[in-house]
Amino acid sequence: MSALVRTYLVRHPTELAVLAPLLTALEGVEDPTSRTTMPAHVTCSAVVIDRDRRVLHILHRASGLVLGPGGHPEPQDRTLLAAAVREVGEETGIKPGDLCLTPLLGVPIDIDCHDIDARPDKGEPAHRHYDFRFAFYLAGEQPDLVLQDEEVAGAQWLPFAEVSSPTLRAKLLESGLDGQPQAVNASALIFDDAGRYLLHLRDNYPHIWAPGEFDLPGGGSEPQDGTIEDTVRRELGEEVPDLVVPVLEPFAVEMATGTDGLCVPIQVFAGRWNGDPDRLRLTEGVLLRWFPPEMLHRLRLSASTRDLVLRHASQRTARLGHGPQDTPEQGACPATGDAQTEATVPGPRTGGVPRLAVPADASEIVRLRSELILSEPLDEDWLVICRDHLAARLVPGGDARAYVVDAPEDGLAACALALVDAVLPAPRYPKGLAARIQAVATDPAYRRRGYAKAALTALLAHLEGDGVTLYELHASGDSAPLYAALGFQSSPALMRMTRIPSQTHATVPGT
Repeated sequence: MSALVRTYLVRHPTELAVLAPLLTALEGVEDPTSRTTMPAHVTCSAVVIDRDRRVLHILHRASGLVLGPGGHPEPQDRTLLAAAVREVGEETGIKPGDLCLTPLLGVPIDIDCHDIDARPDKGEPAHRHYDFRFAFYLAGEQPDLVLQDEEVAGAQWLPFAEVSSPTLRAKLLESGLDGQPQAVNASALIFDDAGRYLLHLRDNYPHIWAPGEFDLPGGGSEPQDGTIEDTVRRELGEEVPDLVVPVLEPFAVEMATGTDGLCVPIQVFAGRWNGDPDRLRLTEGVLLRWFPPEMLHRLRLSASTRDLVLRHASQRTARLGHGPQDTPEQGACPATGDAQTEATVPGPRTGGVPRLAVPADASEIVRLRSELILSEPLDEDWLVICRDHLAARLVPGGDARAYVVDAPEDGLAACALALVDAVLPAPRYPKGLAARIQAVATDPAYRRRGYAKAALTALLAHLEGDGVTLYELHASGDSAPLYAALGFQSSPALMRMTRIPSQTHATVPGT
């Protein structure tokens, strides 16, 4: 806590005389956060700022004062900032995930000193509060407030110029805070020319980010960082001193949940590096390893990190596949936005090993499904429609998942495709996710090599990582042993019926 006060004083050196007694008290043996510590102790408040640069105030019943949410720290609060987050939740119903840090990070915007009258009914003599006031932005739209009725009589949002505390008002007017969330953490998405990604296995310690999981190198901003790129380079230097990535380019801003439950915007930078991670000194975490995208489902890592890597891999594949000689002719297929462009780009070939499909694989997946699953091949018009439809659903965040095996020369040797649906949760599928296996197919030239089983095994592992526990498929007699070997069982008790309301559905739309 002394370090926090001294960091605050770097920004506000004129307040040293006022806070000197607090610094002296922090060197003592008594707990400065306990309400029984006299003649002074610490309290915490939340300065919640909305998009219109207004600050949340509540009317406290006990004092009749209009102030920011706040109160005394409790033993379970890990930090003073965590105490402020808890207080705003208890008094207004705002959840930690509704808030994110401002550029001030975890340093108070104001430390207010004020005297409290004696409360004989509570056995409290007159004393002083040092109120640590932490600023937060709303992570999204203004949430509905659920006021703590026994303590709070009302709430209102006041512009900076009307904030009730004079010291806080002055600091807010000079702060430049605008209420717009911005990245306060940074990560490095490092890839090599082989299309692999460098992942960091973190220490399995409580109260750190992603303990015991694979994650991207990086961390939170600190006051000395001039820019968010300074943050990611400082973090790389602290975690892996010998790792030098010459060029880091902004790739995406991801929203994550921090250790205090706050929403954390993370600026992800992407950079190329070709080297042996075993030759690097690692000062934090357990190890660094290269992983191809198709291996991610086997690792313990967050779904957001996995999706981020897969998105970058898909975009990089599309970008590398579009040299001047590869540019498709204009009008080659119907206009379908991004799906049309990506459908012409080949995926990263893996030589018989299943890999996660990208939109560029849609044409071959549709071909395999049409030739080997359906009773008769689709005509060319329908193949184009299905290809573009599937390509749009294979993007990261879409509802299609597929694993494919590349043929030795060109095209695909095999595929396994599923569509993920949201269903009502039940004990057997508590996350409410169901997968329909749409196609498990092998080109006739590559049968009896185990390609279909390998693709389906990889697909099922990926779906399990997503939380899918309910699967549905329609198996032929020849394919039933494959599915049985992977844990599928027939369900005679389930009634399966189909209905085609009108034969007009068999015509090509628009013809």
